[in-house]
Amino acid sequence: MLKTLLLTAIYVAVLTVPSFAARAFPPPPPPGGGSSEQPGGPGGGTGGDGGDLPALSPEEQIAKMGEICNAALNDLVKIPPSMVAAFASEGGVSVVPVCNSGLGKHAAIDNSQALPLQSAIAANPALNGPLKHDGFSSDNVVGVVLVQGVATLYVHKGI
Repeated sequence: MLKTLLLTAIYVAVLTVPSFAARAFPPPPPPGGGSSEQPGGPGGGTGGDGGDLPALSPEEQIAKMGEICNAALNDLVKIPPSMVAAFASEGGVSVVPVCNSGLGKHAAIDNSQALPLQSAIAANPALNGPLKHDGFSSDNVVGVVLVQGVATLYVHKGI
């Protein structure tokens, strides 16, 4: 209740006090740059290009993407193969790609959560059908969530 009151008060303050809204929600940066500072401006800035921060190399970007994707998958609850084998709700299957575009295809994604489930997934038409439909196989599954008759299969097809 206190949380609701606090959120309502903040909402009202944002809508009714323009100066608060301007300070709390500054305008977005201009297109093409992360800063409104102009090159050679009074601050001697570089126009929002990151200043002295070096850009990440492709290898560093791939490693970072792998780290982020794996962190999300590590939070999934482990489920037994018997649950996968018993799943029968064909209409309740979502196939969700993980790190499958751009440099993400090169990321090393940990499939240890799904590895013991891959043979049960391959043998279950309710799960294997949607995978095949979306261009994946049970070997591409890196995470599985089964909740109340709905399955979510997280897949990664690396290079």
